[in-house]
Amino acid sequence: MLPTQSQSLEQDNMKVPVNGKVLAWARNLRGLTIEDAARRLGIPVPELVAQEQTETTELSLGSLRVISVKYEIGLSSLLMPEPLPPDTQPRDNRSRAHRLPLTMETLLAIEEVSNALDTFVELAEDSSALVSPLRIGKARLSDSPSALAARERTRIGVSIEEQKSWSSQSNARIRWRERIEALGVFTYMIPMPPNELSGFSLCRDGLAAICVNDREPTEGAKIFTLFHEYCHVLLRQSEISDEDNSVGIERFCNRFAANFLIPKDALLAATHGPSSPRDFTDDEVRKLSVMFRVSNRAMAYRLQETGIAPANFYDLRTAPWDIPKVRIPRKRQGEFRINPIPGVIKKVGKLHATTALRASKTRLFSAFDASHLLGLGPDSFGKLESALK
Repeated sequence: MLPTQSQSLEQDNMKVPVNGKVLAWARNLRGLTIEDAARRLGIPVPELVAQEQTETTELSLGSLRVISVKYEIGLSSLLMPEPLPPDTQPRDNRSRAHRLPLTMETLLAIEEVSNALDTFVELAEDSSALVSPLRIGKARLSDSPSALAARERTRIGVSIEEQKSWSSQSNARIRWRERIEALGVFTYMIPMPPNELSGFSLCRDGLAAICVNDREPTEGAKIFTLFHEYCHVLLRQSEISDEDNSVGIERFCNRFAANFLIPKDALLAATHGPSSPRDFTDDEVRKLSVMFRVSNRAMAYRLQETGIAPANFYDLRTAPWDIPKVRIPRKRQGEFRINPIPGVIKKVGKLHATTALRASKTRLFSAFDASHLLGLGPDSFGKLESALK
């Protein structure tokens, strides 16, 4: 029998003991300042400070539920006797926004991918046949980015002709992602603040994951980030990136991505191999970008790096090129239901979705575990499986 309204109110008003250190841990876990957290919770700052600084404070169950929702953290975590030890975060290579602290939105994305990877590591220990092994090369910073790119391009098995045949940057992003997942790398596309990072990589116990910021301005920018993070995985690094060329490791991964997506020989053929550096018009760069299914910024960077364009070409010419067109959604008449399946596949990738469904079928996962990993109810698993075929 469901509780009555009066019983629910009575439960919400029930006082429970909470360790103030756990409240502070939960806030810090989400990257919130005391002021931000108080604003979210709708309470005065001094009240929250007092709660966090009291060894054992009594809060109503209703208040704890509000904290759970606003911090997006499980209620049981808030009731722990002591805080958990801090998780090891990926190394932060960003210079974007003067390396301001990561926001709650980004920290949640890192936690989501990290938890999924931990789950697949445990699954691989129980049944290695259910989890695709990592089948990529290894790299060192002493390697030549161009030689490394050529080697991995051969491994992935996409010719320049096939790359140029893809219908659009969006289609290219899908195709490249499929090829990377075929090598056992989990890939994710999660919206995060665009002024904060381009993406991140995670490597753990023989498995690896790449997450691309789905709010990057263009599909071409997302493709470049995909291969920038792929390079971090080749280096077996867990990193947070904004692709700033002034940072050594980021410059190495940028050079890898540019060499991979736009091989020098193919670019020389497309530009008729000028004998000396020359300027390219905006229209010329756009045509080359369309030809290789990459962003204008990536093409400008590659033209400069190969010496086909002058040394300052990228810095002077890229600012206005990759501003996306604003799309105005069309009005729809009447009521309609949104199909969540395509959104799930885009977010977690086919490799993640397929692995979770396989584990659910073999009973190594409960339906609840699989549902949590997929963000779908068990009644939608059949539709998801059909969409993955």
